[in-house]
Amino acid sequence: MKKILITGVAGMIGSHLADSLLEKGYSVTGIDDLSVGKMENVEQHFSNKNFQFKKINILDFPKLESILKEGEIIVHLAATKKIGEEGSGYHTLTINTKGTENMLELAKLHGCKIIIASTSDVYGMSPDLPLKEDGDLLLGPSMIKRWSYAVSKLYSEQLAFAYHKEFNVPIVVLRYFGGFSPRSSFTWSGGHIPLFVDAILKNEELIIHGDGKQTRSMGYVSDLVGGTVLAMESLSAIGQIINIGNDEEMSVVDTAYLISEVANTGNDLKIKFIPFEEIFGKYKDIMRRVPDLTKAKELLCYKPKVCLKDAIKKTIECRTKELA
Repeated sequence: MKKILITGVAGMIGSHLADSLLEKGYSVTGIDDLSVGKMENVEQHFSNKNFQFKKINILDFPKLESILKEGEIIVHLAATKKIGEEGSGYHTLTINTKGTENMLELAKLHGCKIIIASTSDVYGMSPDLPLKEDGDLLLGPSMIKRWSYAVSKLYSEQLAFAYHKEFNVPIVVLRYFGGFSPRSSFTWSGGHIPLFVDAILKNEELIIHGDGKQTRSMGYVSDLVGGTVLAMESLSAIGQIINIGNDEEMSVVDTAYLISEVANTGNDLKIKFIPFEEIFGKYKDIMRRVPDLTKAKELLCYKPKVCLKDAIKKTIECRTKELA
């Protein structure tokens, strides 16, 4: 039985990945410090002999080393998410870079394959659309801390390739594009779709930063998990960066209207547009973000299966029950 270590197991992607792997017969050890993740996302597995949960911070190297076994596969998902003006750039950079360094060091010491979770944010303002893994990246000024998340993930990618080339650590870097599910955080950090779902179901005013014409390609969590499992099981993925997500592109404001249509609450959609600079200062929003999935399709036979409308419907159904 293959053994998998998942960091950030109580988070949105991590908990769904644990569900999938346990169903496939894997043995899963999940770690999370529960600073963001929720115990309720994984507690259904506590009676499963093939699942272990450890409350550990990814900066605590001695504790991490004590639970890792030879030859396991590591899926490193734990991270501090993107931040607004109120967030801490120092915290984001420290957790994401040092945490990744710790996991790569463990992979080196124990001979483990490691999947590194990166993000579409590393593409920054690249004009080369759709976004390809070998394309140039274009990030903003260092003094704008909103970029600290993208920088921390880009550094983690570079570090992963350094370990791969210098220590022969088998690494795969996955750049996730905008995932969501009913286990998402229904706040700003969870992305615009969970935030909009919550506001519409509560008949509250919906806040859009900017004019809402910026587009995103949002993927349902099952597609992100499916791509992750394929990367875990693939030899051809080693030493590669691979986009994972959905290439269905829609503007933020059109997404709000789609959610309202699917929710069918009978209430009028109330939208307040706030100039982006009022929230993030001089940070410029990315106007389009859509992945090129050619590499994922060719290397992994990956294909997203859940369209945006169906993904929204699943999320609304679950959130409606929670709010009842």
